[in-house]
Amino acid sequence: MNSSADDVIRSVADAVQRRAQARGTSVPALDSVRSMVDSDESEMAVDYLVNTVNAFRLVLRQDEYDRLMWAADQLGSADDVTDIEPQLLAPAADEA
Repeated sequence: MNSSADDVIRSVADAVQRRAQARGTSVPALDSVRSMVDSDESEMAVDYLVNTVNAFRLVLRQDEYDRLMWAADQLGSADDVTDIEPQLLAPAADEA
């Protein structure tokens, strides 16, 4: 268990969920990401988060991508993060 990486995964999932809700989209799969982290399945949570972002066409800010990449690297699953579709990446909030 890597609590720092776990915290990053949770915070990125929470931020993505807030933006999805703001656009009126319910994404229960993001709750599953948090459950996986809580169940000590963080590597699987990273992959699931990436698949959810792609499947629901959710925006991931560049700073969130960078933090998620760091967390995934800590867990040995950085390759999963590179599967995010580039058109779903947005500038960091302070760059927009």
